[in-house]
Amino acid sequence: MLQAWVDGELVPAGEARVSVYDRGFRLGEGVFETFRAYGDHVFRLAAHLDRAVRGASFLGFGLDAASLSRAVTATASANLTAHDGRDSVVRLTATPGRLDPETPFPGRAVGGPTVVVTSHPLVVDPEVHRDGLTATLVPWARELPDVKAVSYLAATVAREHARARGADEALLTDPDGNVLEGSSSNVFAVLDGTLVTPPPSAGLLAGVTRGVVLEVAAGAGVPVEERPLSVADLSGADEAFLTATTREVMPLVRVGDDRIGDGHPGPLTRSLHEGYRDEVRREATTRR
Repeated sequence: MLQAWVDGELVPAGEARVSVYDRGFRLGEGVFETFRAYGDHVFRLAAHLDRAVRGASFLGFGLDAASLSRAVTATASANLTAHDGRDSVVRLTATPGRLDPETPFPGRAVGGPTVVVTSHPLVVDPEVHRDGLTATLVPWARELPDVKAVSYLAATVAREHARARGADEALLTDPDGNVLEGSSSNVFAVLDGTLVTPPPSAGLLAGVTRGVVLEVAAGAGVPVEERPLSVADLSGADEAFLTATTREVMPLVRVGDDRIGDGHPGPLTRSLHEGYRDEVRREATTRR
């Protein structure tokens, strides 16, 4: 039976409940983090939790990283048997807690934050890394891009927009024609041997996986530039890829009608994915 963490304890996931007056439910106010657990090891746990704490602080409520760490690791461990020891997706959702509906908008907070952690088996199509992904462009960005907020409407609509057009991912763009990020991923392009990715200052969420890939690239001596990436640059790149916690490094082979490179996953993409997996194994071994 799957277990979920709700405000300090594990309960059967099917019985997990939060208040109808929770500010996350009522106002879309809160933060979340998605982790990948490789067996019983949650990769880059501290980096994800640091971002959650910063995001909550920006939204005006406090979270304790140590308590969140216990909640995430306990949930991952409790569900390991149910997942047959396979990799899993662990999600932390934290909101400011309940509001008093009788007080003026946005409502006076009552009690402490709501913290929920869930876990489910990871499902990744092997064709993603073998054949690559396709993407379409959307002319908007997310609100408060520095915060991984539970209000994920812009990203959700972007992804549905992409699916309606037969694409795997939507790439958010700014008014100047620059690519910012995917609906749930960061974007990289290889231009004349240099790895290029948009900087966080452009208005995007700097993913944890993005950071690991930058570390791997630096360790391998790959030239890296964090700078604006135009749609034209991306379409004319030698190769490109997306990064996300659950799917790691995913080749991007087409944007709209434009094929990237030769339309197949590129050698640097494959090399950086292998380096990423090496880092996963190194961290898991070190923590044991």
